[in-house]
Amino acid sequence: MEAKFILGKKKLLSQVRILQDLGFKISYSYKTNHEVGKVLQEKGFSNINFSIHAREEIHDIKDKKRIWFFMQAESSEEMEGLLDIGIGNFVIDNEIDLENLLKAAKCKKAKINLSIRMKFQEHRVGTGKYFVYGLPSKMVNELVLNLKENNNVNKLGIHIHRKSQNTSEWEIKSELEDSLQEEVLKRIDFVNFGGGLPIKYKSYSASTMNYIFSKLREAREFLSAYEIESYIEPGRFLAGPCVKLETEIIQVQRNNIIINTTIYQCALDTVLTGTKMLVESEIFQEDFDAERDSHYLIKGNSPTRDDIFRYRVGLKKSDIQVGNKIVFLNAGAYNYSTDFFGYHKLKTGVIEDFRKS
Repeated sequence: MEAKFILGKKKLLSQVRILQDLGFKISYSYKTNHEVGKVLQEKGFSNINFSIHAREEIHDIKDKKRIWFFMQAESSEEMEGLLDIGIGNFVIDNEIDLENLLKAAKCKKAKINLSIRMKFQEHRVGTGKYFVYGLPSKMVNELVLNLKENNNVNKLGIHIHRKSQNTSEWEIKSELEDSLQEEVLKRIDFVNFGGGLPIKYKSYSASTMNYIFSKLREAREFLSAYEIESYIEPGRFLAGPCVKLETEIIQVQRNNIIINTTIYQCALDTVLTGTKMLVESEIFQEDFDAERDSHYLIKGNSPTRDDIFRYRVGLKKSDIQVGNKIVFLNAGAYNYSTDFFGYHKLKTGVIEDFRKS
């Protein structure tokens, strides 16, 4: 068999409903997995918007009114082109993009919905190795008070950005109270809580989810008192759990398993962020039987030394034979590929329910 991704619609829908039941409107971060984004445009998934970060992704979204486009150094002419094709929702994180966007909207006599990206947790010292998006809260307050009177701006809101797999930065209500003036809270129409919702990997626990959901609910209720709508921007939380990666064992070298694909073809996130995927039927330490089970390293079939899916995973010895499957769970987030060695991304099969596959 060829290695492939399997996308389960029922699992995707259950992840969507978790957030909708919390009272959030959803804008799916399309860059996380395009195949998931295509399924979310089907009839069974209603009222989902799409956060688009590059012009190359726009053509995939049939209804352009569902797009929230993240500006990043587009010219006024390029912005006019976006307005011409029906995009009316924009996210900005700097003054230059805002100026160009307002200029384009005025030229086209267009009404836009505008979300201003605000730096979250401004008490951090330094930015580390990553670029920190957004404007300082003082500037955001000033912009909101000025933009509310702009004839080209319809709905106005705030966007919050957090890193992926976030397990600690969820004091959203306190941050909003500290960052936004009372008058600003009375003037904005929505707040987008961003993404960062964690899912379970070998290297990450999902044990904090109840705490995170309680903090999300607390912040949403705080905003509801001002009649402010709450959006959330899940990427990994939707795309990860609804996709499995099916591979085949092609060689067993003692306790090293070689499978018929490579990280460079399907799981670069494993190398870049250290998110080691769980394996179906994995045996954890509390259930491990040394006579029946063994620990294995699972390696891809490329000649590179870092092509390792898992360094140590407990599996039944009897299951480790050439031709048997190795199935990885939560495999749908950032499963992009590279053309290294001429590789191509694995295909994705879509099914209704994992249990019927």
